[in-house]
Amino acid sequence: MTEGAAATVPTGSSRSRASVAWRLAPLAVGLGSLCLGAVALGRTSLSTDEAESLARARQPFGDLLHAIVHDDPVRAGHLLALKAATTFGTDAWAIRASSVIAVATAAALLVVLGTMLLGRVAGLVAGVALATNAGVVVAAREARPYALGLAGVVVATLLLVVALDRSGAWWVPYGISCVALPLTHPLAASVLLAHGAALIALRDRARLRTAGIALTASAVGGGLLLAWMVADRLHAPDGAAAPTLAHLGRGLIHAGGWSPVLAAAAIAGLIALFSGRNEHPDAWRAVLVAGLIGAPVAGTLLAAVVLPVYVGGALVLCAPGISLAAGAAVPLLRSRRALVVAGAALVVVSAVTVTARIVARPSEDWRALATAVRRVRLPQETVVIVPERARAAFAYYAPDVQTSARARGDGAWIVVVADDPSQAIERARQLIRTPTYALLRQFSYGNGLRLQHWVRP
Repeated sequence: MTEGAAATVPTGSSRSRASVAWRLAPLAVGLGSLCLGAVALGRTSLSTDEAESLARARQPFGDLLHAIVHDDPVRAGHLLALKAATTFGTDAWAIRASSVIAVATAAALLVVLGTMLLGRVAGLVAGVALATNAGVVVAAREARPYALGLAGVVVATLLLVVALDRSGAWWVPYGISCVALPLTHPLAASVLLAHGAALIALRDRARLRTAGIALTASAVGGGLLLAWMVADRLHAPDGAAAPTLAHLGRGLIHAGGWSPVLAAAAIAGLIALFSGRNEHPDAWRAVLVAGLIGAPVAGTLLAAVVLPVYVGGALVLCAPGISLAAGAAVPLLRSRRALVVAGAALVVVSAVTVTARIVARPSEDWRALATAVRRVRLPQETVVIVPERARAAFAYYAPDVQTSARARGDGAWIVVVADDPSQAIERARQLIRTPTYALLRQFSYGNGLRLQHWVRP
């Protein structure tokens, strides 16, 4: 009997191996995210936004800084990161690699953050949920600022939790990370609202005093950066409509990776947090997790009061909060079997949605369009790009083809970035004289890119 009982007691070596495995969990999740983001990374062509950012980043460093300060402070951090990436090449895989690394870092650090907030298993679930989130994987595979924003949100929040736990000098890196948040993505600074709400719920006067000073000081610094960015966009409206509930709903669905399992787990986790059914039932933890989901939405609505705002994929910055909320649902699963089944369902559904996004037809296939123009354009025909900023994408894939501001010659090939054929025709008519030219045919290269052939009747 004694031998049997002793056999069931974990030995020191087994406990040591388990401890090492848990310590390696963030690294494993980060490597998994890195591999997932790197799969066929250069398969799709650069989008208009990516190519335009790359064209700016390829300028000499002094010219780039001048452009950032005077023309584009909103993308300051993204353009500087892209500038660094161009030292390794300007292929699609090279300039997107920084996004893959940023998301992998966010996923690894989210395991650490989740462990500190909610426990080991919940932290691991949160990291896996972020790494396999289809919306996050999409952000990792694009040379756009969303990936950097995700990393900024996770790093700043982790430093807050570490500073609350250890105090002292940790408030300095926390403050620096908060000031830098707008440089990762302007909407990332909205998580300071979540941090503030969590501190109010903390109700620990000693820690609250120090934390409040650090948060206020960093919010002032970050606020100055945001004011600079707002002032730049304030005088350059771009016609974006005010965000509606439908826009916000689509943005949150994107942030949830189009996964009903992740959405259900996140809702269950929030219920568990606010009902105290967690390893750490402190109210401030529940407020922080919920705030990480709600703050980017609130930030979007606040920005829309004074600025034209495209919701687009920016609400993917809610994904760390959604993932933490999913991890918080772990205590509701009363057996290991239930946990394994729920985890398998999450991973399987995420695998389906991620695969669908990876193999999906790109919204803008500039590579195929440029190849087609080279093949069919006659020497007497001109090429026109609409809008002007899309010239960078065409020039990236067809640097030898000269473009024109307006249609001339015997015919014209007009490249239009538009969501539907009728909108493309309307935009093209602004740069071509009718009835001198008539539309002969129109081709689609993705949902957002059209190629039109106009000829003289």
